[in-house]
This record gives sequence, C-alpha cells and structure tokens, in this order.
Amino acid sequence: MTLEICVKAAAVAPKILGDCPFCHRVQLTLEEKKIPYKLHLVNLNDKLQWFLDIRPEGKRSSLESSLITPPEFASVGLKIFPTFFNFVKSKDSNNGSEQALLEELKASSEHLEKNVWII
Repeated sequence: MTLEICVKAAAVAPKILGDCPFCHRVQLTLEEKKIPYKLHLVNLNDKLQWFLDIRPEGKRSSLESSLITPPEFASVGLKIFPTFFNFVKSKDSNNGSEQALLEELKASSEHLEKNVWII
C-alpha cells in the first residue's frame, strides 16, 4: 500500500514543497521509515477540486489512510488488562500470573515494533 499525502506547496512556486513544518515532519518520517508514499503539492491559494473533495474546508494538509484496525490485529493487547489485574490481585507468587503478564506485554511490544509508525 502506498500512502498519499497532501502537503502545502510554496506560495511563489507551486511545484516546490512549502514552508509548513507539519508537512515536513510527515514527509521526513515517511522517508526515515522507508514507507512508500505519493506526494501531492497543494497550492493553498488556488485549491484544486480533487483536494476540496477530500478536505472540504481546504485548510490543512492531510494523510489519506484507513484507520480501521485490520482483522488480524483486532485482538492485539486485549489480554493486557485482565492479565495485569490477575497479577496485581494474586496472593500466590507461583501461580503463573506474573509470567502470563510478561508474555502478554512482550507480545504487544513485538507487535508495536513491527506494525506501528509514529507520524
């Protein structure tokens, strides 16, 4: 999947990236993480209809990407709270609740390292 990002074009040169630090941050993050993307420069003084169709207010740069959790990740992290609760309430240090919590935290951490991008 290739992300599509709309960023501010320079006011005097609409084919050059503008001076928006938020746009720069998004682009630099995608570059650093080697995430493929397609860049759309938007002249905020002369917005094209395709941009207004996705951003009717026409004010901000945008990142068009689904925020729906993929089904294969839907259960990630669901056991953290119950295993933490069992560990905290446990009166027996040998009942396996500590190990269960550590395993759940490790699994969640590994998932985040592989699948989450901070932008």
